[in-house]
Amino acid sequence: GMSYSGTALHSWSEAEVAVEKAKKLADTLGCPTENTKDLVKCLKTRPAKSIVQLVSDFM
Repeated sequence: GMSYSGTALHSWSEAEVAVEKAKKLADTLGCPTENTKDLVKCLKTRPAKSIVQLVSDFM
């Protein structure tokens, strides 16, 4: 039968994990992590190659 209880695979838990990973990535690249807009603005200035190399570490 199918289970109807919660699991770690729900979209809300995935979103929380994504935010934490983004903050860890930003911190590693020297970007601020307190304000989401500042975090995104900073990440956009970082070389794509650096981001891709680091993202593989998070998988």
